[in-house]
Order: sequence, then C-alpha cells, then structure tokens
Amino acid sequence: MNIIANNVASKLFVAFVAAAMLFMLVAPSAKAATAEELQAQITALMAQIAALQGQTGASSAAACTFTRALADGSEGEDVKCLQTYLTPTYFNFAGGATGYFGPVTTAAVAAWQAANGVMPAVGYFGPLSQAKYTALMAAAPVVTPGTDDSTDTTDDTTSGDLGGEATLDKFQSNDGDDTDLEEGQDAESIAEFEVKFTEGDAMITRLDIALEQTVGSETDPWKTFNSVSLFVDGEEVATKSADSKSDYLGDEANGILRFSGLDIVSMEDDSTIITVGASIKSSIDGTSNDWTVTADSMRFIDGSDVTSTESNFEDLGNVGVDFTIADAGGDDELLVKTSTSDPVSTTFELDDASKSGWETVFAWDLDTKDSVNDISVNNIVTTVTIAGIGAASYGDVVYDAELDIDGTIVDDVTVTLSTTTNPGDTAELDFNVDGDVVINAGDRVTAELHIKFKALDPAFEGATIVATTDATDYSAEGADDLAGAQFSGTATGDVHTLRTMGIIAEAGALSAEVQALDGNLNDYATYSVEVDVTAFNQDVYIATNPAAGLTYRLESGAGADLGSIGTPVLDSTADVDGAYYRVSEGSTETFTLTVTYAPGVANTAARLQLLTLEYRDTAAAANQTWDAVPEQDYQTATKTIVN
Repeated sequence: MNIIANNVASKLFVAFVAAAMLFMLVAPSAKAATAEELQAQITALMAQIAALQGQTGASSAAACTFTRALADGSEGEDVKCLQTYLTPTYFNFAGGATGYFGPVTTAAVAAWQAANGVMPAVGYFGPLSQAKYTALMAAAPVVTPGTDDSTDTTDDTTSGDLGGEATLDKFQSNDGDDTDLEEGQDAESIAEFEVKFTEGDAMITRLDIALEQTVGSETDPWKTFNSVSLFVDGEEVATKSADSKSDYLGDEANGILRFSGLDIVSMEDDSTIITVGASIKSSIDGTSNDWTVTADSMRFIDGSDVTSTESNFEDLGNVGVDFTIADAGGDDELLVKTSTSDPVSTTFELDDASKSGWETVFAWDLDTKDSVNDISVNNIVTTVTIAGIGAASYGDVVYDAELDIDGTIVDDVTVTLSTTTNPGDTAELDFNVDGDVVINAGDRVTAELHIKFKALDPAFEGATIVATTDATDYSAEGADDLAGAQFSGTATGDVHTLRTMGIIAEAGALSAEVQALDGNLNDYATYSVEVDVTAFNQDVYIATNPAAGLTYRLESGAGADLGSIGTPVLDSTADVDGAYYRVSEGSTETFTLTVTYAPGVANTAARLQLLTLEYRDTAAAANQTWDAVPEQDYQTATKTIVN
C-alpha cells in the first residue's frame, strides 16, 4: 500500500471510530453514564485509534488529543499523553509520565520543537506545536535531535490532516504596518503576504524572501538588517539572522533569505496572512535607505502529499513592497519660539548698597513640535546686552545668572564677554544643561533667564538690559545628536531699565476716534495713550505742560514720522504741585496724553506714538527720561481722516 493509500485508510478508520465515539456519548440509555464511565469509554476508543494508526504505518506512540495549550504548570491526562509521546528520546524522568508539566517537560518540548522546526523553541506546546504533532503522527516519523534543516532536506513534510489537491490562487504583497522605519527599530512589520489556496488545503514549508535596494548607491543588506522574522496571527513562526553575508543564499550574497522547516497551514479558500518583520541595525549612516521586500519563492505540500515550488507568481499579486529606513532621529527637532511668559519692559528696583534677588529678564519657549523622540538638552546659549548709560558692562551690573527650564534650575554657566569696541557690553551665557532637561516629543516648555544684579553704582543709573537666544547655538540629542536644520528659531526679550529710584511705568488704555464735521476738510481725530506711573524711593514730578513732560509723534499709516504735530494735552490723577504733577513715593497715578489732529487734507491716516516721559525727583532737579518700550504697547490704532 502506498503512502496515499495508507493515509486514506488511516483517516477513514479514524473518522469511523470518532463517529462511533460520538454515537456512544450522545445515544440515549436507560441509565445516564457517569463522568468516570464516559472518560473510560473515551480512553478505550483512543487506545483503539492508536493501535490502528500503528497498523497503517503511523507513529507507534499513542495518539493524544489536545483541546488546550500546554505550558509549565499544566496538569492532566493530555500532559501525561504528551510525556509518553516524548519518551524516551526527549523526556527522561525517573518517575515516568506523571501528568504534571514542569521544567523537565518544558525542556523536552523545547528540544522536540527545535528538532522539528517549530519556532520559537521555548517549551510552550500551543497551536503551532500541536499542528506539527498531528502532521508527524499521521504521516511521518518524529525528527530526532540534531537534525539540521539548513540543507533544506527536511522541510517537505507530508500532508497530515490536510485534504485535497491544492492550487495556489493568490499571493498578494501588501504594505506592512510600518513602511517608514528608523535605525535600531526591532521586529517592525515591513510587509504582509496574503496567501490563498483553492481545491484543497496546503502547508507552506519554505519561503524565500528578497531584500533589495531601490534608490541610491548599492548597499549590502547585511550592513542594514540584524534579523528578519515571519509572523502568523501575531505569533512568530520563524526568525532568520540577516547581519552576515553567509545568512543569504548563493555563492555571492544576493539578498535572499531562506526560511525552511515551516508548518504554516492554509486551509482551502481561507486567506493566510504572513507578516514580515525586520530588525534594523542601530547605525546605518551613509547608506541608501530605500528598500523593497519580495517573495522570491515558496514551497508547499497539499492534502495529496504533492509538493510544489512557486517562483514566478507575480500574476498572483507577488510584487515588491517598498519601505524606507531613516537615520535615527531624522525627524527630531528643537525650536525656539517667543513666549507669552516673557516679561514686558519694566524698571528693576535695585539697591545701591546690596545685590538684588533673582529677577526674570527674559522668557522663551522650547518646542519639539514634530519630534519622534524625546529631546535631551545639553547646552543653551543666551546673549545679554547692557547699554544705555556710560560704559556699563555685563560685569559691572550682573552678579549671577541661571536658567529655569520647565521647573529645572540650571546654574552651571560660562560667560564670554564680547570683544567689540566697548568690551563687556554684550556677554554670551553658555548654560551647561548636561541632559538634566528632557522635553517629551511634541511638547513645548518655557525657559526663563534669571539675573541677580549687583548693587547699582550711581554711574550706571538708568542702564538697560536685554537678552536674546538663537537655537542654532544649542546642543541637544534625540535618537541621535541634533544638527543643522533640526535647530531653528530665535527670540528676543523686552528692554528693561535698572534704577535705584525713579518710576515704574506700565501701559494702560489706547484709543483713536475720528470726529466727522461738515465735510469741508475740517474733520479731525483724537488719539490717547494712558500710562500708570509708580514712584519708588523718591517722589516724582512730571511737568503738566506736555512740551516739558513728554515726547511723542504722529505716524502715517505706513509708519512714517509726521512729527510732534496736533494739539497735545496731558492729564493725570496725580495732585498738581505748581507746574508739575506730583507722584508720591510708593503711589501709582495714571497719566493720559491726548492729541487732537486735524490734517486739513482728505484721506489722511495717522496714529499716535508715545516716546518718553520726563520726570525729576524735585521740582528744581534735572529731568530723567523713561522710554516707552516696547513701542507697540504705547501706540494707538491707525485712523483715516476722510475730510
């Protein structure tokens, strides 16, 4: 009797006995069988099946029925049957088959899996192992330990419980879940092969896949890939090292990896999805990163024990699937942006005898908008400029500096003074963050520059300070060191004034209104700017006459200087003291500049810009000047006077 006849006879008898068993279990009787009696009947029938399988050329071991996955800790008759099957080649336990799945059984199953091409060989007796067991019991002897399938002599098993003469009807190549990979990624899905057979079932026993570059200079695949794996239903069924030339077929490596000893079962008219996963080397700098994966050939066996090999099946959908491997961190970035937390222009109240506390002079945002990876910051550079009065330098007025980055204080700073004609006016502050700040991918955080000032020398009364930062001066890393265009953006803070006494001024309301009269070019506009003035460490006197108490200008709609034209009026909530408004030390008063402008020319557009306030500490003292910065805070809207 040939193999096919043996298989047919075996299957027919097993089917007959199974039917008889079912009849016995469900047939009515005068007395219902107990659970123990039913188990005894099943055991007896299984013994008959095993004996008859032995007569038809199957394995001499008793056939086992598995209705669950077995693993460390499992107990029962199915475990005992498995142990008996593995004895003595793999399972050698002094107590014999105990029915308890422990470390000895785990090791035995793992050895059996390795010998029979069931991957991964970890001792878990699940659906793949049970399918292999069924095939071996029905048609072939158990493979002994030490069998090597690398020569491709043991990957053509017989059909087991498969049925029919199968025809390969479909082999469709599709994109995997991740066609844009990075260096160092592990087991990412680069392609899926959808396989379908008609006219019968089949078991795929071998699959060759080709990895080929599609763009750029030629690069050997073993310089890019660590390993390639196959998955079915989320379970890894095979893995192949891919980081050496010897891993590939042929005398000269041609990018083809062979997976042998597979037992991927595809039932008639069902689609089986085989996922290809690739693990990428951690460094592929300088290589071309555009690749295609294609099935080069496939071997399968059907229910009639016919083995077929397909190698030209593009017409069934076997086409290349493209994927790209980018340098790790290629999309990472660190951007500098202006921040709503940046303090508006102000006057810092300093002391002439002792240093100040920490003052926030500048704030900006650090943005990792499109980064794939978290960004670790190493260095941040800011530039601080001292100006306005005499030869004041950074060292004359600044005692210390620190950064507060999203709550983390960085005080390790190197200061480099400028070498311009006025040395020291500008200083570069290089903060050594040293990876202490990590910004999550896609997050935006605020950095603040804090300055502690020295006791202010009277010679530097009224000096100003302003800071700026440029991302291109930074250093940071994501998956790799950031460089070039991965850094972008600049930010500049408002100008602040340093004083031991004087005023602190803050912008108030702005207004601009047009008054239309009789249409004879006598329409006019009224503009007003409010300023809240606080006096510290002195009383403040501001002239009631606008010509002596402030400066302003009107500007055209395009920003051109129209001069100090129009009719100005200065009002205040402060008390009048002779020709001055007096603001007492520690109090705050509002000053309102109103300018009426009648151009006498049709369609004239203008706006009001306050420039300075002039104040003194006594009515007889010389004026001191407060500058209205930033300008936009003290500038009205533009209004057009039609007639």
